[in-house]
Amino acid sequence: MEKVEKYLSVALERMKDVDYGEARFVRTTSQHITVKNGKVEVIDEEVEEGIGIRAVVGGAIGFASTNRLLLDEIVKVADLARDYARHSYRALGKRFPFLSEPPHKGEYRTPVKRDPFNVPIDEKINLLVKVDDVLSRSPNIVLRTASLHFRKVEKVFMNSEGSHLRQTVYVTGGGYTAYALVDGVLAHRSYPAPHGGNHLQAGWEVVEEMDFLKYADRIREEAVMFAKADTLKEEMETTLVLGTHQMVLQIHESVGHPLELDRAIGYEASYAGTSFARIENLGKFRYGSPLMNIVADATLERGLGTFGWDDEGVEAQRVDLIREGILVGYLSSRDSAWAIGLKRSGGMARASGFNRMPMVRMTNVYLLPGEGTLDDILSEIKDGVYMDLNKSWSIDQRRLNFQFSTEVAYRIRNGKLAEPLRNVIYYGITPEFWGSMYAVAGEGEWRLWGLPHCGKGEPGQSMDTGHGASPAAFRNVRVGTVA
Repeated sequence: MEKVEKYLSVALERMKDVDYGEARFVRTTSQHITVKNGKVEVIDEEVEEGIGIRAVVGGAIGFASTNRLLLDEIVKVADLARDYARHSYRALGKRFPFLSEPPHKGEYRTPVKRDPFNVPIDEKINLLVKVDDVLSRSPNIVLRTASLHFRKVEKVFMNSEGSHLRQTVYVTGGGYTAYALVDGVLAHRSYPAPHGGNHLQAGWEVVEEMDFLKYADRIREEAVMFAKADTLKEEMETTLVLGTHQMVLQIHESVGHPLELDRAIGYEASYAGTSFARIENLGKFRYGSPLMNIVADATLERGLGTFGWDDEGVEAQRVDLIREGILVGYLSSRDSAWAIGLKRSGGMARASGFNRMPMVRMTNVYLLPGEGTLDDILSEIKDGVYMDLNKSWSIDQRRLNFQFSTEVAYRIRNGKLAEPLRNVIYYGITPEFWGSMYAVAGEGEWRLWGLPHCGKGEPGQSMDTGHGASPAAFRNVRVGTVA
């Protein structure tokens, strides 16, 4: 990395006359393996590397990047970033705040027991093929997919404030899905979750812990069971209990995104991208019930949103977002935190690669646990619906009106999960829905999930985010059947 650090130093030299400058080297190594119906469909390995350079003049930002690691190219790109910042400042005609940060020096590295890139390809393929074989043992299973995903991201960051940082992050994950067809009805079940499975910041040990083969028989049979299941005969208002995976999707879409400060102040509006959570209501707005306590924590072990420093050189932090149902914080960056009176960024600016500019992104946004167990919650419900494992979602531009469907749903009768249900959907309005939460299970039920494909920005960026929750119960939720 000595050559890389020399290039970053040269870039900073070219930006001595700007208010702030930074240079960031990123190398991303990825591997993706998919087995479909017993055959290897994909073995994809990629390495991408380059340098992104950012300059700030009067709060206006200029950014340029290159994958040509040559000295004259670095000089050219640094000059471009500087010129873009200057021209942007002239066009804006006034200064905007860009918060300072003390210099940091150090290294962060994901704790890894076994490097997933050192695990032989054959071992990975054999695992997926064995899972596929178990999933295939029913004539009703018409499609099986199983996949593994690995990523290693190496970063070197230097800025004009004197920070010099190295980070190496590993992401490991995967999962599988069985699709069942019964009398013309198609249903599917995934393990450990849909949308590619679960992903955590760790090594091959994550795959071993998920124990794919142990659950394959059950997933196959449940796929068939849900294909045979009835739908709800009519829409109703009822008590709704959400499992941990659906809870984290609910948090991601109706809490995480609307509390990205760049959305709240109008800097960002892509991908259903403004916010109902107005900054003038900070500290006053009731977002949910008193049981609702949500934090953004970039220090959480194994979280996909965990790091030593963000991509603006700000050290990882834990920030309260909602405390006892009241909005108390936002996800912020150096060019947005000033809007809510902060003197320092919350450290939530991240970029998906060397050729993207840092922007406000979720770190690990999670609901703090309550008390008791899922069984305790169910035992007090005479009639209701249980849902888990997200299948689809939709939410409006301001992150208010939403609807979600799930792979798994059961009717709750007399304190127990009763008959399975197919194609169930629930609806809500964000503060009303969270305001109806009356029970949250305890720490023993809390689970961490990784969502690796959160989209935002133009040009688009796909980002890793982490979320955690315990099962929770909500009163008077509208539940129906997917049309």
